[in-house]
Amino acid sequence: HLKLDKLITKNVNGITIQIYVTLIAYLILQLVPIPTQWGHTLLDKFRYLQSCMSQKISYVHWFEEIMLC
Repeated sequence: HLKLDKLITKNVNGITIQIYVTLIAYLILQLVPIPTQWGHTLLDKFRYLQSCMSQKISYVHWFEEIMLC
């Protein structure tokens, strides 16, 4: 799903940072458990996290709540 025409920057450092950020986000999605009714795919996890984040104002609160489940 990596579309190189959608990169924010075209210089080497910027692309490297974007790739690292993408890998970190992927690993976080792999590690975070979600309720089974939301599904099992990475897209399902992403949608679940978006839903949780939209209900909370502070990122600290929703992250603690997810990690304590």
